[in-house]
Amino acid sequence: MEQCYRTCGLMIGLSKSAVVKCCHEFVQQLCLLKGNYIKFPTTAAEVQTKINGFSERSKIPNIAGAVDGTHVPIRAPKTNHEDYFNSKHFYSYILQGVVDSKGLFLSVSTGYPGSLHDARVLRLSQIFHAAENDLILTEPTVDVNGTIVRPLIVGDSAYPLKPWLLCPFKDNGALNREQKKFNEELSKARIVSEHAYGLTKGRWRVLQKRLDEDSDRIPDTIIACCILHNICTIRGDRYEIDDDDDDDDDDDSDDDNGIPSRGAQGIRRAVVDYLANL
Repeated sequence: MEQCYRTCGLMIGLSKSAVVKCCHEFVQQLCLLKGNYIKFPTTAAEVQTKINGFSERSKIPNIAGAVDGTHVPIRAPKTNHEDYFNSKHFYSYILQGVVDSKGLFLSVSTGYPGSLHDARVLRLSQIFHAAENDLILTEPTVDVNGTIVRPLIVGDSAYPLKPWLLCPFKDNGALNREQKKFNEELSKARIVSEHAYGLTKGRWRVLQKRLDEDSDRIPDTIIACCILHNICTIRGDRYEIDDDDDDDDDDDSDDDNGIPSRGAQGIRRAVVDYLANL
């Protein structure tokens, strides 16, 4: 990264220190605009628009977003460096994002040590507390075979099953036909989050290589890249990614997610039955 600053400085006639200062100021100003470009839907009409988008991807009803996490490589921090060493054997910050069917980030949260499980990161995020306290994802609801289903976020098997968070059945080799069909339909919706990370990292390769900035600056740099991704998506900027660019940082390790509530299990069961009867 130091070499990049130096090269840019030579191209525009500025010293490396001046380029570094300009970059830091740009990131700070861009992060002030986060609320303008990364917005979670709050009204029923806004949520319905997101649901309509996912209905073209998956037969699962009432999906409003897809959640996933990804690792951003960093230098080993000077303190508590072991907390940042992840299961993939490098130091990282975790970025958690919720995206819509077009790959727009609706919510981003970062700065979490790489050793944390995706489910733990979710529980630490504002999106979790808002959903658990019925501040978001409350309407519109749909009746699925007699079960009222609120707007849903879909995630992989690392996440806990909640009335507002739908995750797949863990494939232990004994899934029945209905469960496999459910997993397939959920994957069709969930894949947009991996694609969004792939696009973001493809455009801004700094997120794929090790970020050698000071640790306290890295979260803002990550957020700035997510904002720029949304700006590009909103403006219709096309960027083709290779299969290698598509992000797949799924956390397959187990976490103590506890026993899902009867309500959460009932919603998933209702969706499974709904898909089986299509």
